[in-house]
Amino acid sequence: MNIRQLRYFIAIVDQGSVSSAARVLHIAQPALSQHIANLEQELTTDLLVRSSRGVKPTKAGEVLYQHARKIVAQIKQATDDVRKEADTPRGEVSIVVPPMLGVHVAPLLLERVTGKYPEVELRILEELGLSVKEMIENGRVDLGILATRDQSPKAEYLHLYSEPLFLVSKRRPDDPACDGSETVDVERLFSVPLVLSQQSHAVREMIEDVAEQMGRTLNLRVTSESTRLRISYIRSGVTHGVLPWPSFDALWRRGELTAQRLVNPDLIRNIFLAWPRNQPLNAATRVVRQEMIEICHELFEAGIIKGDLAIERADEQKS
Repeated sequence: MNIRQLRYFIAIVDQGSVSSAARVLHIAQPALSQHIANLEQELTTDLLVRSSRGVKPTKAGEVLYQHARKIVAQIKQATDDVRKEADTPRGEVSIVVPPMLGVHVAPLLLERVTGKYPEVELRILEELGLSVKEMIENGRVDLGILATRDQSPKAEYLHLYSEPLFLVSKRRPDDPACDGSETVDVERLFSVPLVLSQQSHAVREMIEDVAEQMGRTLNLRVTSESTRLRISYIRSGVTHGVLPWPSFDALWRRGELTAQRLVNPDLIRNIFLAWPRNQPLNAATRVVRQEMIEICHELFEAGIIKGDLAIERADEQKS
């Protein structure tokens, strides 16, 4: 077993396909397959389950994946130290963001990092909240943005901002203009058809918790893990939704949606920037973290993020 094989194996698991990994690694697919076959032969066990839909790690493969990520991270850190990474940010930095915020964050972050730090290779992934948390805890990414009430001992957290949730609806011709300051009691949630995510998600957890506390039942018309589909149901007027402002800001600006902040009780969630506790931040990750903080401030000033910022621009430099 060698570091090249581990890197190849990580790429296949991350891409979910041998052919996709081969393209990313710039290696012929048969050669990549042979490297994995040699690794499986050496370890005397299957590491991947292959199907028409791609590949997934077996239980043994998942164990190897976790170790491989740590080994590669340690080698990366050693290389960074030798090259005096503290003075010159370089290398790959991976960050995972939720879909509702990613559309605003990803282009700005890529532009900033590419322009300021040409030796930093930025990899931006998009996942829902629970997946983000798992990826951070398992060290599969260097940084992640998530909303959570339960902080894991496997990660470090930096509170970025707190944001309210809104009852979002299709704007009718006779609806008055809204600017985000209008409010509606949570009670309203129980009298309108809703679209929510399918699985446990930060927003859905909050809504279900408040419904249980109030002894009420939600009128759940449809569920979907797709942000795009949830927005489309709301735009059509078939359902209402509960969303943070960044997820519908563009449609609100076009006059397609209206929104009221949910109060009594206030539905507010905290947004964190997090990273694995067992992986020390190198210079490249630190500068990406700082750019992320800058972008949050700019989105707040532009009205795309609503709520309360929890960190000043200079705060991160002290940590």
